[in-house]
Amino acid sequence: MKFFTRLLIIVLVLAGLAYGYIWYKNKQLIDDIFTTLKMQAPATYDNTYVSLDGKSVTTGIEINIPGTRQKATIEEIRFGTDSLLQSFKLVRSIESGQYLESSQNFSAEIKQLQLPLTTSMESNDDSANQSSLFSEILLAGCDGKRSIEVSDLLDMGYQQVTLDFSTAMTFDKHINQANLNVYMNAGTYGSINIDFLFDQLNPNAPIPNPKLKSIKAEVLSSGFTKQLTQHCAKLENLELAQYYPRHMDYLRHVLYDKNLHFSDEFYATYNDYIKNPRSVRFESFPSESIYSMELVNMSAQRMVSVLNLRLFMNDKRVQPLFGNPPLPSELPELDQVVEIEDDNLTQVQGLTLQDTDPETLASYVGYDARFDYRGKPFKGKITSVSGSTVRVNTVISSGNYLEMPFRVNEINNLKVRREVKPVSLDREEVEPEDQSPDN
Repeated sequence: MKFFTRLLIIVLVLAGLAYGYIWYKNKQLIDDIFTTLKMQAPATYDNTYVSLDGKSVTTGIEINIPGTRQKATIEEIRFGTDSLLQSFKLVRSIESGQYLESSQNFSAEIKQLQLPLTTSMESNDDSANQSSLFSEILLAGCDGKRSIEVSDLLDMGYQQVTLDFSTAMTFDKHINQANLNVYMNAGTYGSINIDFLFDQLNPNAPIPNPKLKSIKAEVLSSGFTKQLTQHCAKLENLELAQYYPRHMDYLRHVLYDKNLHFSDEFYATYNDYIKNPRSVRFESFPSESIYSMELVNMSAQRMVSVLNLRLFMNDKRVQPLFGNPPLPSELPELDQVVEIEDDNLTQVQGLTLQDTDPETLASYVGYDARFDYRGKPFKGKITSVSGSTVRVNTVISSGNYLEMPFRVNEINNLKVRREVKPVSLDREEVEPEDQSPDN
């Protein structure tokens, strides 16, 4: 009995020493991190400790946003392994430079990151506003935008970002594979869940570059996607019913410019999705060996090709995903002004909202118009013109229309979305200088 008592005391003492060692190393690490952060912006935390399962926990974090009086706050950051013993081994292996030599599981979690949005966050740096393929797809036909900016979020009614984040990695050193899960939930913005499977992972390499075996991802952003589409329709001065076909036309051009040629089934499924967005899910099982770092510099066309994607929108699989490349002449005409120059003429093609003389309304039957009539604004499609009366299929509420008559001579501030007429350019021809005759 005394033996087991002494053994228990020894175990408790060793556990206490290990806990004290981990606690000291954790405090040292967190202080070093915040010292570095303070070089960029004031940052503080309330408390840091090691939980009984060996994870580092830091609470009450505040970071001043540079250039503003606002603060980003984090309720809690938690990271580490799944036991006190594994955490002790991890600390020792990190000190020796062998990061995953002993520990096979690692996780991290951020609870309640709150970031207020202000116009001062808007960046004029092009590198800071680089677009992704996903954002370019969502913003096709949206006022020429290629990325979502802070000003867009503010206009959509968002005042801050509230985010929960977690990630977990399991490493099997016997077969040299790792599973990585990343989950992010941003409340009304939506959520994303991604699972990676890596092969030939060397965790002690300066820059690990394992082979990618598979990816499974799901994006849920119903409310945000709907609001973004409404925001884009508003920027284009269109009703949603008018914006949807414009968006689809621009989408075809965006994908064509990136050499991404999808099937008619893709466009039909996406057209249904954008009107009632719920989820986008894709699975990737690369048909050839791809090192992860190769994806960084791949073109969108090459990436989509090698990833061997299976795409689902609103849980409906798009099959087949790819189609034949269209001819340029088969692409839809865009609702924008495009200048094409030749030797002596600049042709302007496309449609744009322009001031228009009411007396010329008969030339624009079938076109969209906006105008003031007897002190009230109206918009809709011109259906007919007879004598001094024009009939317009008028928007009375979202998705509801009523054909109404208007007297042409009482229409003011008329604008019609119409073609820009070609403009001839006067170009100065440079005459050769007269040469004096030889004497």
